[in-house]
Amino acid sequence: MTYPSCTSALALLVAPALALASSAQAVDIWTVGVDNTRQGWNRSETVLKAANVPRLKKIRDFPVDEKIDVSPLVVGDKLYVFTMTNTAYVFDVNTGAELVKRQLAAPFDPADIANPPEKGMDLHNMYRNWGITATPVIDVATNTLYVTTFGKPNAASQNTERNNMLWILDASTLANKKPPVLIAGNADNGVGGIANGFTTPYQKMRAGLGLLTEAGGNKAVVVSFSINGENPNGPGHGFVVAYDVRGLNRDVGFTPTPAIWNVTPGGGAGGVWMSGSGPAIDADDIYLATGNGMDPGTKPNNFAESFVKLRYTAGVSGANNGKPTLAVIDYWGAFSDFERRDKAAPQDRGAAQDQDLGSAGVVLIPARGNLIGGGKDGILYNLNKDNLGKSTWDPHFNLPFVATYLPNAPNGPAGLPTNTAANPNWPIVKLDRNLPAQTPTGKSYHIHGTPVYMERASSGILFVWGENERLKAYNYDFATKRIASFSAQGMQVASGNDPGMPGGRLVVSSNGTSPGTGVVWGTYPVLGDANSKVVHGALVAYDATPAANGKLTQLFHSKPDELGFFAKYSTPVVANGKVYVGTFSNKVVQYGL
Repeated sequence: MTYPSCTSALALLVAPALALASSAQAVDIWTVGVDNTRQGWNRSETVLKAANVPRLKKIRDFPVDEKIDVSPLVVGDKLYVFTMTNTAYVFDVNTGAELVKRQLAAPFDPADIANPPEKGMDLHNMYRNWGITATPVIDVATNTLYVTTFGKPNAASQNTERNNMLWILDASTLANKKPPVLIAGNADNGVGGIANGFTTPYQKMRAGLGLLTEAGGNKAVVVSFSINGENPNGPGHGFVVAYDVRGLNRDVGFTPTPAIWNVTPGGGAGGVWMSGSGPAIDADDIYLATGNGMDPGTKPNNFAESFVKLRYTAGVSGANNGKPTLAVIDYWGAFSDFERRDKAAPQDRGAAQDQDLGSAGVVLIPARGNLIGGGKDGILYNLNKDNLGKSTWDPHFNLPFVATYLPNAPNGPAGLPTNTAANPNWPIVKLDRNLPAQTPTGKSYHIHGTPVYMERASSGILFVWGENERLKAYNYDFATKRIASFSAQGMQVASGNDPGMPGGRLVVSSNGTSPGTGVVWGTYPVLGDANSKVVHGALVAYDATPAANGKLTQLFHSKPDELGFFAKYSTPVVANGKVYVGTFSNKVVQYGL
């Protein structure tokens, strides 16, 4: 009789237990920013922690056919990757095997820089294919993948004929679960409609898709649009579009007829792009930030340069094709492009007209009541999610403060107000302070990567990495709901000594609030302007608990040229002991222990 070795017998006993433990610990990253709060916090990471991240190494590449301009997604043992040829891939995270791929639509060539901005799509001639530019979303409960494409109707179509499509796919096979939908129609709140075919100016889909579950349990898919050209007088507008999933499924009494909300019905522009982040969603409410254009102070009922809270109402079977509705229920009008233009020095007027509050996404802290966001000013806003204020400072937890660099007085050492009660006349409210002529080094410090937030046992911490600067950490106070003080900063300067966009793209991971498990991860352009050219990138990880000396402790940095070219709209993903980074080198890079 042959007996198994002690090691083999132990392995037979342990293997099933390990498999069960692995399954129990698995976390799904089904949307950009980890979940609908867009906090970027994976609070269920049980493998990677500060003590072992220094042992991180590259495991493999997942090769694809073109640049990746959106964030990867991970559900179970599957990695989802989407490229600029409108191609979706599914890989096995453990073996690297390509399980399935499908090209959903023919891409177009955007690099005709002879066209004016309202017709061309790629000002800097960086792309030769344009396709999936909004991170898709996966409904894990129904195994449904929702993807938007912007491409030609077919390969033989003219390059200037372009359609916006929403695809409803089986997340395992990429087969159609329901027929795709042309995203089309006119706004419900005024003039303007989605541009398809040969219509110009074209919209752009940059913001990640949202998946909403309203109070009645019905779901909706949320798609956002920015606009080429950004003419504040039109034509062209930003939009938010919401589809009742029952309409996408063609349930009885429903058709795929969306709610369409125009950001600037009385003007133009007002794009919703947020550098690839998605709208924050809390039950029926959708929170977002908008870009350049007509604002509520310049023209009522226009919401450019604003934080906006939309209320979604599901459709009713048999009524208006089951069409849902979107309505503004609150907003904060941060500033006006038109007031700021005259304040800038002549050499800065171009910058003053391109302030883009919505160049980064918003962070929602539902349990504590905060909505946090900022844009090209480098200024962060900390708002009451239940009272955004419209045009008054009163409900704000903080006055706006410069967060991406450490400015001069009167802001204190980190640009934060002192402990004095907030005063609407406080000198910190100097909205032009981040024009290059007024910054300490004469550079711009835009926020493009959405800030990330995590909690410890008794306080929170917020991270932001602006362009031409180092990663910054700020302390968040539970009792006052304020971003209370500057904490620490990292080592690397995004873009190095060659100024450029977009700063770093961040996520944070921890095992709940357990000490020693918090890690903040970032990708950044090592040297050069990643907005106008293809440059090398790197992955860096820091201990999320700042050291007492005002420094963040670096735990890991990728080797030179290991990652490849930086993908300016792709946020890294941390899931189940692995890290995934999309690149412009036609691959996702996987790291692990």
